[in-house]
Amino acid sequence: MSRLLDRLWYGTPPAWMGILKIPLALAAGCYAAGQKIDRQLKLNRQKALPRPVVSIGNVTVGGTGKTPMTIQLAEWLLDWGFHPCVLSRGYGAESKAARQVDKDSWDWRQFGDEPLLIAKTLPGAWVYAGASRYEAGILALQEHPDIDVFLLDDGFQHRQLARDLDLVLVDGDRGFGNKHLLPLGPLREPLSALGRADRVGAIFRGSSGSEPPESFPQADFQATLQPLGFRLIGESSHKSLCRNFDTTTQENLLPGPVHLFSAIGSPQGFRDTVSGLGIEIEGETIFPDHHPFTEQDISRVLDECRKRKVVPLTTAKDEIRLVKYKSLWTQGPVPIIMEVGLKFGDGEHNLTNALKKILQGGRRDP
Repeated sequence: MSRLLDRLWYGTPPAWMGILKIPLALAAGCYAAGQKIDRQLKLNRQKALPRPVVSIGNVTVGGTGKTPMTIQLAEWLLDWGFHPCVLSRGYGAESKAARQVDKDSWDWRQFGDEPLLIAKTLPGAWVYAGASRYEAGILALQEHPDIDVFLLDDGFQHRQLARDLDLVLVDGDRGFGNKHLLPLGPLREPLSALGRADRVGAIFRGSSGSEPPESFPQADFQATLQPLGFRLIGESSHKSLCRNFDTTTQENLLPGPVHLFSAIGSPQGFRDTVSGLGIEIEGETIFPDHHPFTEQDISRVLDECRKRKVVPLTTAKDEIRLVKYKSLWTQGPVPIIMEVGLKFGDGEHNLTNALKKILQGGRRDP
């Protein structure tokens, strides 16, 4: 189903899908009306935290690099001497209550996979999750009063929380697809919503060493999502401990073709990145985004890899939901994780200057 929607949204759909356009258009109209009402209700209930808030979001479904961008912003802030806290919805978690994400835990059901990934990647920052990002922020300040800036992960549609800087990321390679609202197209909001953004960034996919593309007219800044290196599943995810991308490392960890498996918003992007490195892809298993892996899922992937004598390769986000099944790969093959990060091109100063400007305001009275 996801591949059919991908063709409808971003490609040339088969002729028979034409019969779906009318009901999907009607559904999109209902979605738009519901979104308009929802946005107004959220604005009426909007609250502000007593620290600057930077929102990182998008207007399309699927992955546009929000999590890597959140991590990058937090690393800049730490380097500049600030004490950032990331606020996340905690999608997929069993609890909606505000709580701090435990960096030492692998219980993604308690915190959500993305906030847990962020917490493990940023040992110097705090990460809080909760359906109400305002309540999560207040709790964070009660427990860590030295927090001086919040990063709101996937926050563009979370209008209940006021923000000082709204960053919107777009897929630089695929743009906005057919530019229709869900479910007829990939848009979560009309393109006119980009007018609320303070800065728009285009995120491209690329292989190691490639430069960001030169031009994306709508963007204030550009970056390429690039692989940083490989590591065995369960090893530290901190970038400084990740093996560098070089021929020796690839031969050691990837002795042959790979079988990709993932449950992320942009499996096509993962595939393109791996392919761009010249790595032979022998097969692929795609699960829905945030899929809660089961023993049967993992056994099926590993059996396929053993049969084909290939290496299972997946993402750091998927790792969060896989580690609990580590007993399944004691006989091999052990899944390999590919770490990614952002390499900035044109307009990086537009982003850093905007970030520094809102930080000058400092603390606010509640």
